[in-house]
Amino acid sequence: MAFVALTSLIKTIEIQFLGQTPRVSPSLRDLARIKSFLQNLSHLQAHLVYHQEESLGDGDDEDDAIKVRDFEMEIREFALRTEDDIELQLSYFIHFRGEYGEEFAAYYELLLYQTLQEAAKYATEQLLESSKMGSHSHALTILINKIEYYLEQHFPTVRGSDKIAITMVKFSDDLSTLLGCLLQERNSKNSGAAIKKLGTKIRNFALKTEDDFQIQVTDFLIAKHTGHQEKASQKLHHMLQEAAESVQELLNIIKSRSSNEVDEANQTQPSNTWLKHASAANVESDGSTSHGFLKPKGKMVGRHNDCRVIKDLLFWPGFVKPGIISIVGMVGIGKTTVARNVYEDPSVASYFDVRAWVTMPPPQHYNRSRMLSQLLQSITPVEEPNVIKKGSTPHELEMQVRKCFAGKKYLIVLDNIMSKQTWEKAWTDIRRCVISNGLVGSYILLTTRHYFNLYAHTHKMTLLDPKESWELFCNILSIDEEHLAPKFEKIRNHVVEKCDGLPQLIVEVAKRLSKCNNIQQGWKKIEKELESLGLLDRNALSVSYNMLPHHLKVGFLYFGVFPKRKKILVKMLIRLWIAEGFVKPLKHKELEDEAYEYLQELNDRSLLLIEDRSCNGIIKTCRMHSALHSFCVGEAQKGGILCAVNTQQHSGLSLKAFTNSCRWLSAYSHSFDYYVLFGKNIPRSIFFFLESTKMFVPPKLLRVLAFDTSISLQRVQLGGLVFLRYLSITQWFEDLDHVVSNNPNLETLVVSGDGAPTVHLSSSIWKPPNLRHLELGNSYMVDPPSADIKNLQTLSWAMKPIHCRQKVYRKFPNIKNLKIFLKDDIEPSHVRGCCSNPIILDHFNCLKGLKKLSISVSIGCNAALPKQCMYPSRLEKLKLSGTNISQRDLNVIAKLPQLKVLKLENAFHGTVWNSISKGGFPVLIFLLLEAKELKQWVVGQTHFRMLRHLVLRSCNCLERIPIGFKILKSIELEGCKSSLVGFAKHLQQKRRFEDVKVRS
Repeated sequence: MAFVALTSLIKTIEIQFLGQTPRVSPSLRDLARIKSFLQNLSHLQAHLVYHQEESLGDGDDEDDAIKVRDFEMEIREFALRTEDDIELQLSYFIHFRGEYGEEFAAYYELLLYQTLQEAAKYATEQLLESSKMGSHSHALTILINKIEYYLEQHFPTVRGSDKIAITMVKFSDDLSTLLGCLLQERNSKNSGAAIKKLGTKIRNFALKTEDDFQIQVTDFLIAKHTGHQEKASQKLHHMLQEAAESVQELLNIIKSRSSNEVDEANQTQPSNTWLKHASAANVESDGSTSHGFLKPKGKMVGRHNDCRVIKDLLFWPGFVKPGIISIVGMVGIGKTTVARNVYEDPSVASYFDVRAWVTMPPPQHYNRSRMLSQLLQSITPVEEPNVIKKGSTPHELEMQVRKCFAGKKYLIVLDNIMSKQTWEKAWTDIRRCVISNGLVGSYILLTTRHYFNLYAHTHKMTLLDPKESWELFCNILSIDEEHLAPKFEKIRNHVVEKCDGLPQLIVEVAKRLSKCNNIQQGWKKIEKELESLGLLDRNALSVSYNMLPHHLKVGFLYFGVFPKRKKILVKMLIRLWIAEGFVKPLKHKELEDEAYEYLQELNDRSLLLIEDRSCNGIIKTCRMHSALHSFCVGEAQKGGILCAVNTQQHSGLSLKAFTNSCRWLSAYSHSFDYYVLFGKNIPRSIFFFLESTKMFVPPKLLRVLAFDTSISLQRVQLGGLVFLRYLSITQWFEDLDHVVSNNPNLETLVVSGDGAPTVHLSSSIWKPPNLRHLELGNSYMVDPPSADIKNLQTLSWAMKPIHCRQKVYRKFPNIKNLKIFLKDDIEPSHVRGCCSNPIILDHFNCLKGLKKLSISVSIGCNAALPKQCMYPSRLEKLKLSGTNISQRDLNVIAKLPQLKVLKLENAFHGTVWNSISKGGFPVLIFLLLEAKELKQWVVGQTHFRMLRHLVLRSCNCLERIPIGFKILKSIELEGCKSSLVGFAKHLQQKRRFEDVKVRS
């Protein structure tokens, strides 16, 4: 949280003081101080990242871990407090400047700069303390980061020619080499007095060099382009050369130590408590019980297909040795159970000459010698005992392993790999022994929660479906499903829903119920605990959470603001993360793209469930498993950042009572206990998922206000809000014009109301200069802006046909997603009297960056697309609804080189579609066609080469589907003739499509 709190503070300072429309315009001197402050905040972030990596690497040092936690908490409180103080002073400044003028606001401007000055001083002090607090390599890392920072900021284009830049680059490389050697020494567990003395020497060198470098580089930059430049350059160059010589001396010391010492870990017999053969363990590596998915006789329940797929892969001879198979899934899903079932299967045992199983430790406890020792101890079958001599060197252990696997077809299971670093170390160590030693057809099978981009087959495990879930439940209780007792029938649906398909939860619930005399009462008690605290092993969940990088931890906790099992729109989630300041901006990369990568990282770590993807694989909706959600809410509440308020459960409870409790306030139905740390936490985000008669929107520092689309919104007072970045509401009301106008930081505005009558909004809606996403429901109409809206990326609005002109389109030069709902300014019932000639829209090819375009023409609207309408060449998704396009228009669309999705809803009224240009629709993946009059559709061999999904809707006259589609996977028919349905099913049998869906 400390890292993200700093990111949020940095974004606030940049917006308010350095943005396009700063609330305060600092002097040149103050501007320099602010930039220096921001630089120190970035350095603090680097320290936090380093401390986290150190704490994972030195897991045995409890004192250091406590220091790191205390440091993080102090930085977090500092960042949150500073951000609050800055925006409070700003709110007073804005108010008094607006009411009484600049003179009256001057006092608060002075307080504002005093706040910044005090915060900058504190940040400098914390940087110094952090450098002293870290391990020996910490100061070295900080020095490297500082040199890289100055190289990037002040020598970005002259690295290859400038003498100073070349020296700095060489020196940075030498420091990185020294850091790598020091870390290697530390990982070798040489923690004696000699290595500590060397580490202290390196740290003192790094601290002194950092001070010297800071002084000399500052003098050099000040003297640049003056008569003193040459002298300052010489001093800096001399200082760097002396420091580089010191680095070489330190490297020589380390090299001489390495050649004379043997790894301390190899001097003792490896501990048998570190790794155990999984078949003898009582607990799964991911926290679930080892017998949880098996009947007493060993019958697998619910995972037959997973086992079959893995065995088929193992029996495939392959051409690589060894082949690698990765079983990936969330905690408790049964990865180890599947791997063990496969490992102990008689057909697998007889197929491989030798097998071995290693359960991997947490990353900080990995040791090469111990891993090789455990590999030797677990080898099956045992031809002769593998005696491991005390003090064996890694090389000697490698020779023993090599001998055991020589000329044999082997299977090695690496269970519970928790990080990519652990896998890379284990793979490197095993590869030395077996890569050129075993036979083709050998395999390494690994289980992990983390998807790695390996040259391997990845088997993604999924949750059990309701039938499998109940079968597993009955299996644990030894219940006959066909003669189910009424007491179990009553709770069946509840158990299936609450356990959410996770095997470990099902097993745990069944085991607890087996001890209850009264099933109904027992289930109620278990259900409450399941919904509030969760039944998964919190230690296993904490390991996954603690291993997350700083920027992902807060994104993970943010799922707690949503109700349990709530499907979440990814585009909404990404915009919220950006508004909260969680996403650190990078050069040449959009914030939305960076945030999507955060989401993908969480998914790769098996912390999310993907509900829907677009046809090209982009995640559209996701949610968090109920078990993880309980953990998520608990962690966020303990940290004092979230309070989930159930106003329906407690009728006398209102949000107002929680205004000083947390940063995120969310109203939804739940069974959580209230862990509220009342203090000076000012809410920055409020979410409404419940309707309440007491919809209270408190503090003026609010940056996120979101109402779920299911809520019938009554009038809410929002007048004092001046720092909003995200606003999502279900209907517009009058004073929102004032709110939008007074929030220049507003990035996302969503008004989701659809239907009649049409509401005309003020043009002030275009005023916020940072507006990136504007989505208005179909019942809201607004005139085009008078000036360019340069930051806008998403626009959804109802507009008059006369406004569909290129001079209007050009007002949005960076638009990527445009959704237009065309409607006349009068009700449809009165349209008959208007002119019969439609208004012809302009071409859209001037929008060079547009990727998604949706055009819908309302019933009675007198508008039409131009003949052979021109579209941007980068267009990837096109939806036309209610238009009247011809085959010639379709030929223009067919030539779009990047079009992947095409939806034609009552847009094509021809009876024949057969004249597609050669190579038409080259990359189209998804096609929806609603054509009531279409009778004949012909597709050639060069058309639709990439089409995988076809949806036909209300094609009342069409009897056959073209057979020219090469790789079609699914067909969906809705409201079509029975003859077309029959032909589709025949085609499915002939071509073996994955799916044919028929809807009435």
